[in-house]
Amino acid sequence: MADATKETPPETPKADTVESLAAEAEEFCAALEKFFRRGFGDMPNSADLAEVRAQQASVRDLVRRASESGAGASKQLATLTTERDQFKDHATRAKADFLNYQDRARKDLKRAEEQALRGYVSDMLPILDSLELSLKDARSDKANLDTVRQALAMIGESMGQMLQVRGLERIPSVGQPFDPTRHEAVHVRPADPKKDEKPNTVVEEFRAGYLWKGLILRPAQVVVTQAEGAKK
Repeated sequence: MADATKETPPETPKADTVESLAAEAEEFCAALEKFFRRGFGDMPNSADLAEVRAQQASVRDLVRRASESGAGASKQLATLTTERDQFKDHATRAKADFLNYQDRARKDLKRAEEQALRGYVSDMLPILDSLELSLKDARSDKANLDTVRQALAMIGESMGQMLQVRGLERIPSVGQPFDPTRHEAVHVRPADPKKDEKPNTVVEEFRAGYLWKGLILRPAQVVVTQAEGAKK
């Protein structure tokens, strides 16, 4: 009766298993020859002896192929293990390099920001010197108000030029159409026909607004005339 049990794939034989199997094969070959000699006499005929030798050769060949297969599998496994370890080592190194790069990038960015800020402060120093002199003159008993006003105007102009070079731009307001992306309406009133005011127009600025390199730094606070059709 045929065995209905499903065959499982043979496992790769280990070195000690292969050696044990080889020893058992040799014992089997010797026992097989003894069996034939007992059954057919000490000197079996050439055909029977050839059959025994063929069976022994088949067993030895099977063991040899199993041994070679096991050695090849072991070698392949060793190669794969080495490659895996190398990959893990490369991945660990790459991760460490990336973390080091991030740390260096943060430090470089911080250093660049500090250098940029230092440049701003350095450009401000002459303006601060002028402001300090103007305040000193203003506190004097012999202060000339016109001179102080002129000095303050020059200081303001110098500061504006310095910031403009750096990317600061004042938002136009008075006389411009109201733009909610650039203007903040703090008060709305009807347009005055006597002043030739138009609806939805900025007529007064409470606080200046600025752009920094084209982006809104802060909107201008303004007074706006009512738009046409707005409820009174």
